[in-house]
Amino acid sequence: MKALVAIDSFKGALSSLDAGSAAAKGIARACSAQVQVCAVADGGEGSVDALAAHKQGHFQPFACLNAFHQPIEVNVFLFEEAGVRCAALEAASVFGLHDHAVSARTVEETSTFGLGVLMKALIEANVQRLLFFLGGTITTDAGLGMLQGLGAILCDEKGHVLASTTNPLLSFDHWDAASLQQVRERCAQLEIIVACDVNAPLYGETGCAMVYAPQKGATPRQQQLLDRKLRRLEEVSGMDLMQEGCGAGGGCGAGMRLLGARLTSGFALLSESLSLADQIAAADIVVTGEGGINAQSLQGKLPVCVAQLAHQAGKPVLALCGQKEIDAALSAQFDGIFSIQQGVSTLKEAIDHTAEHLEESAYQLFRLICRITHE
Repeated sequence: MKALVAIDSFKGALSSLDAGSAAAKGIARACSAQVQVCAVADGGEGSVDALAAHKQGHFQPFACLNAFHQPIEVNVFLFEEAGVRCAALEAASVFGLHDHAVSARTVEETSTFGLGVLMKALIEANVQRLLFFLGGTITTDAGLGMLQGLGAILCDEKGHVLASTTNPLLSFDHWDAASLQQVRERCAQLEIIVACDVNAPLYGETGCAMVYAPQKGATPRQQQLLDRKLRRLEEVSGMDLMQEGCGAGGGCGAGMRLLGARLTSGFALLSESLSLADQIAAADIVVTGEGGINAQSLQGKLPVCVAQLAHQAGKPVLALCGQKEIDAALSAQFDGIFSIQQGVSTLKEAIDHTAEHLEESAYQLFRLICRITHE
């Protein structure tokens, strides 16, 4: 039996490769199955590392600002493809959620301004194509901070220029057209491909404010305000910002669309580079998973995407996760969803023991599977 292990990172605990290796260790203990581990990502954290494992290039540090407007250095992966100078960058490395404690103040104080600063530096470094992996972010500003960092002037209802040190979406009403045009001209030389980790639209019940902003500290009142401002952004832009992916990264997908970016599935972009479909076709069983599997997983999250490829190839697929909240629609995506938790524990204890719990869960599952298949 050949088992392919393609597990997303368990945020705050294990990378994709480490999570896969832990599960593979458990499978190897259970039986003599051939196990292949594939580091994967869906556009969120770990995406650039997964890409770099399959491309020739190098990492280079660039100075910019994080979501709290503090100076940082970000490692950008630079490589060439068909003679085109490319850069691969994760949004999370600039304005990531990481392990920050979030609150209503986080919503007010954070923005994507540093991303705009970094994009200017990449353009000056003669980068021609930007692969931007959008996921794991801490702010909901629809990329307006990014536009400010690139030089756009944003205003409130009274025409006052918005500060670049807070979340501009909360007070946004319109922009100075001339300054935005200059930004667009500056970015015209840069092909931007945005790899989204979710397919959420910009606003509404399934948009970034109503679904994801609470994870970033938003109160119900702030959610309503953000949603109204997101609708205002679409009105001012004169563009359709409700296509899939515009709500990714706190709406940064929409901001990138204003610059002519092409939005795509982060998983689709990476799985093609990794030849994941071919690896699944060569396997007898597929193991996937991530830290939490819930309703949001149906919005383009990696385990569901892997499961869909497995089903297309006629392969059984199991999911391992830390927490699960499943319904019939989600359950139908897999041939089994299993929590790795071994008992009652605190969140810290669960995170600290993720590797051993993954190994033990895979071991117990494959003891049964190998007994049934006589491996």
